Amino acid sequence: MKLGMIGFGNMAQAILRGLLVKQNIDPKEVYVCAAHYKKLCQRAETFNVNPCHDAQEVIEKSDMIILAIKPYQIEDVCGNLSFQNKIVVSVVAGKPYEVLSKICTNCALLCTIPNTPIAVGEGILLVEEQTNCTPQQYEQFRQVFEPIALIEKIDADHMDIAMILSSCAPAFTAMYLEALGDAGVKYGLKREEAYALASKMIEGVGALYLSEKQHPGVMKDAVCSPKGSTIKGVCALEKGAFRHTVISAVDAIEK
Repeated sequence: MKLGMIGFGNMAQAILRGLLVKQNIDPKEVYVCAAHYKKLCQRAETFNVNPCHDAQEVIEKSDMIILAIKPYQIEDVCGNLSFQNKIVVSVVAGKPYEVLSKICTNCALLCTIPNTPIAVGEGILLVEEQTNCTPQQYEQFRQVFEPIALIEKIDADHMDIAMILSSCAPAFTAMYLEALGDAGVKYGLKREEAYALASKMIEGVGALYLSEKQHPGVMKDAVCSPKGSTIKGVCALEKGAFRHTVISAVDAIEK
């Protein structure tokens, strides 16, 4: 699979890092372009991928193209491109299939939203259900991205809320991680120890849910012994309206 990237900013690089971590692509088969060629060459050299002078060159050399530019650049960059029936995976926020398909024509188009943990092969990739991909083309897409992300098909009406949970909530979780780290330091742990323990705990809870599919309340109850330490902490969180605060953070974005 020869992979192209139109736009080589933070998200494109995060996707590339994940693919390289999982050894799911040969960097010599990756072609990238961006607005400033000299800067692009420096970034491309870091990953040992091939810089291209323009987007059309990327398309011509690639089998699958990741469209990773800013939303306001879509018309200017893509309006005159010939995608030559290639698979195009958009990671452009705020441009659903209904809009993007009118600009990126003559291609098999998938509109997606990744999150930052994709850089270490532990991401989430939301995929809008509406697409003109054939089953064979979707399978090619899946083979590239499944090793680095949980792929979730979402209908267009719910892409925004799904994006908040997968792509905004990492910031909330990082704050939770930092708070647990501070608490550990307060009681004598070294900061790197506290962060390591809290990080692995967060990773493990998520993995346990995905494996067992138990209701989170059941998972919580399993750790709460009568008059035990954990239930005291749970009650303190409830006193501070922990769950309401989390929902309010989502409300603030969705509104």
